Amino acid sequence: MARLQSIVLVLVGTLTLGLGVAQASLPQAASEALASAEQYMAEALATYPRQYPDRPLWQRAFAEGRRAVSLAPDALEPARFLAEAYSRSNWYGPAWNAWRDYLRRGGTVARDREAQALIADVGHELGYGAYSRGDLELALEYYRTITDLVPDDVNAHVWSGRILIETERPEQSIPSWQRVLELDPADERAAYFLELAREQATWGPAAVTAFREGVARYEDGRLSEAAERFARATTINPEYHQAWAWLGRVAFERGQYADARRHYTRAAELEPGNETYAFFRAEATRRAGS
Repeated sequence: MARLQSIVLVLVGTLTLGLGVAQASLPQAASEALASAEQYMAEALATYPRQYPDRPLWQRAFAEGRRAVSLAPDALEPARFLAEAYSRSNWYGPAWNAWRDYLRRGGTVARDREAQALIADVGHELGYGAYSRGDLELALEYYRTITDLVPDDVNAHVWSGRILIETERPEQSIPSWQRVLELDPADERAAYFLELAREQATWGPAAVTAFREGVARYEDGRLSEAAERFARATTINPEYHQAWAWLGRVAFERGQYADARRHYTRAAELEPGNETYAFFRAEATRRAGS
């Protein structure tokens, strides 16, 4: 029992560090309620191996925290406490709303690493839940809020970029992937998706999908299927010079030199400075015999 009490005292001291000066400016009743709420939270963290909001100590912490808010409705400290308590008890919905309320009241987390970590944890739980339910816009809202408040949270940038790619907004996803690479230059996943996003922003998601499917089938030796995908890409976006060139490549390798000449001619018209296109157009012309 003595050991538990000592743990509680340490936790109370840690949790209230940085709030002591601010609490001094609270009305006495609000300050006492907040101190009581913090003690209940510390006891809950020391007592329960897993934290759930319906456990008695958490219920007491919430009640005292709400009482502190009602006694000092313009103060930031009680509002931040409730946000922290809801977060630490894994009560995600109220936690998210409480952090938003704290920020609306004028609170800031710019230099509050503890708050940032809690916000990120809560936001990721809610974001992934929304994504799993198929509500991608709500999920994106959670992840973007995390990136605004916790700019170095890599996973929030990843999920933002991923959702924007999946919802065919590649150009908007580019800053997300760039930020991931700024934070982790070795992230091959981000490098891949940044390249994909740039391609899709240039040629359109559907055209790029068809083109990449064509490349995959070409590498597997399935030339007829590859040609169909490249042709589809040129139909979706007639300006897609790479798709025309690959269509010409497949025709060339199949000995269809007249077709290869036509496809490479179109590719060269779209990108006049490309020496590869010009070479294979000339070679296809020579082999076609005209």
